Amino acid sequence: MRGTRSTHRPSRPALGPLTFEVHFQEHGRTLYVVRGRHIRGSFVVIPEAAEDGPVLPKTVRIQYGRDGDGDYWRTPREDAPLVHNVRIHGWTDGIDPDNPPSGWYLGSYAVNLRDNGIRRDLTTGARRRTAAVVQAVVRHWSRLPERAALVLAAATIRAAGYAEHEAGLAKEQEAKAASIQGERARVRSRLHAVNGISRRHPSPQGSLRAEWVPVGLVDDKGRDIGTMRVREVEFSEALPGSVIYEVEGRRLAGRFTVGCDQWRPEPLPQGVRVTYGHVEDPSPFRHEHPHEPVVFGVRVGGRWDCDWAAQITAAAPGSLSATARTGVRARMSASDAAERYCSSVLRALALHYLARPDRAALQLAAGQSNVLHQRAGAREELRQLREKQRRAERAARCHRRREAEYQSMADQGGGRYSA
Repeated sequence: MRGTRSTHRPSRPALGPLTFEVHFQEHGRTLYVVRGRHIRGSFVVIPEAAEDGPVLPKTVRIQYGRDGDGDYWRTPREDAPLVHNVRIHGWTDGIDPDNPPSGWYLGSYAVNLRDNGIRRDLTTGARRRTAAVVQAVVRHWSRLPERAALVLAAATIRAAGYAEHEAGLAKEQEAKAASIQGERARVRSRLHAVNGISRRHPSPQGSLRAEWVPVGLVDDKGRDIGTMRVREVEFSEALPGSVIYEVEGRRLAGRFTVGCDQWRPEPLPQGVRVTYGHVEDPSPFRHEHPHEPVVFGVRVGGRWDCDWAAQITAAAPGSLSATARTGVRARMSASDAAERYCSSVLRALALHYLARPDRAALQLAAGQSNVLHQRAGAREELRQLREKQRRAERAARCHRRREAEYQSMADQGGGRYSA
């Protein structure tokens, strides 16, 4: 430990000249014993080595008073500064020594600690004078020849722990990059499948059955609730791979469009989409369609998408929605009885469609109609994944570099500085 004395005249002439006695302490701390007119006490300058902060601290914390035993939150530190007879307690952090702040910067942890242990906010005058002293101390510290060694000593004390922390962060980013790499492989596989579908020759679709055929209906308990008649009107031009069905039954009449699921999560769609009415416009913003069916005297509409056709049975899914277009429930859900009946009709039509012998040809037609969208989506997803992977890899390299720097300091040991 070495003590030096110097005289400093701060920019605020009301304080008068200040005398600094400087002592270098362990772990890069610097003790300033300050004397001046109406000012006396100790200030400790501590380079702020923080987790996830710069490897070599860029800012300093000013501690009011020397280290010692006791509860520093309730009792004053040894030689706590007295500025115009106001005891300053606590600390101020985040100070850039190369550009000390001015104005209202001491923060809420710089307080007046009275003899009875009660803390009070600093008055405007005490805060202004204390800020001027802190500025003078920090400016003096920033010009010390030993500054670099003090900063290194402050960083070294926690270097081993910070190296371990950076290693953990690096592993997280490396695992993230590896996961993204796997996701990129899956998207590339999907893109290859889409390109393969685009090159396949369309398969011939079967003929339409224009005659009426009976189709049985069951409720969600598997109980028989009657029969409806179904005939195939046409293949949909708006939705390739779909068939327009006309139905008649007990208090039931209208059309449904049955095809592949709307969103087609796979290059070759695996689900089923049933829309109330004769779809002429495939826009997802079109909610009503011509020839929507009338059930129990109420026109109903809506749409049902099922991702996987294998999930559909005559009794499941149990409850499927239907929106009333007319009647007292217009623009709301249809009555419970109407929804149960519509659910039976939707399931029966989906199974009737899936039983077509040209199911594979319809799937291919739906997949080929969506090639451009699927290809553009896959390419955009690949672009985003590549960027995410690059960011993760850059972050991993940054954490590994910081780990090496911390580890180098830890291997050198030290953490003390005595001049």
